[in-house]
Amino acid sequence: MGRFQIGTLEAVLNAHWGDVFHKAKSLGFDGVELGVYGHNYRESELWLEGGWEDLRKRSESAAMPILSVCLHTFWTYTFADPDVAKRTTAKQIALQTIWACKYLGAKTILIPVTNPLQLDPQDAAHRWTDETRAIADEAARYGIHLALENVGRSHIITGEETLALLNAIDHPSVGAYFDVGNAKMLGRDPIADIQTLKGRIKQVHIKDPRKDRTPCYLGEGEVDLAGCLNALVEVDYSGPLVFETPTLNDPMQTAAQNLKTLQNIIDSTF
Repeated sequence: MGRFQIGTLEAVLNAHWGDVFHKAKSLGFDGVELGVYGHNYRESELWLEGGWEDLRKRSESAAMPILSVCLHTFWTYTFADPDVAKRTTAKQIALQTIWACKYLGAKTILIPVTNPLQLDPQDAAHRWTDETRAIADEAARYGIHLALENVGRSHIITGEETLALLNAIDHPSVGAYFDVGNAKMLGRDPIADIQTLKGRIKQVHIKDPRKDRTPCYLGEGEVDLAGCLNALVEVDYSGPLVFETPTLNDPMQTAAQNLKTLQNIIDSTF
């Protein structure tokens, strides 16, 4: 693949954790990102007895590393929540994921910076700062990056707001998980935000949304993918690019076409 590893969320392939490794391998991906969802997070193999060992065996059997874990469940349990019990649950989820990632060899945990109740931005920012700091030392102990992602329904939108949160947390294990498509959908210039965040970017999501949000292939949306890749290289980012692209009618065919498109952009850009 050259300059970048290219990975995929299991949902992009419409795969479960049992078959995502071989499916991703068959298409030529370099790694996978596993998603943990909602109230049912304890049904994930990260919580089941023997689950870590089973995951590692499947990953090794397919020669397909686990690049990262995405905590979608932070839309249910968020550090912004005024309920201490729910914030405590969110921390416990993050800590369990840190320990699992160490065993599995994954280096990054995606934590979406959620504020689904649309609480006061200053209060939300203070809670996010305090609660992320509370788990950051444990992440550092095991060499894990906590990567905070730019999402909608949040108290931070811009690259400057993300950087301000990272500066407030002020921990070397905490950085940004930058999503080029989210930035565009939030009315931002992804290239400008990359230049703002610079070396704080730990990992990157790739998607290419249209203005009307209808699902499409990479290269058919509004994101200047070549410009984003150039900007990432200019800030010395060389980590994974992870697909969070729509499945369309045929998930495997769609992912294969998107992978070819991104490879062609990389080949023609560098």
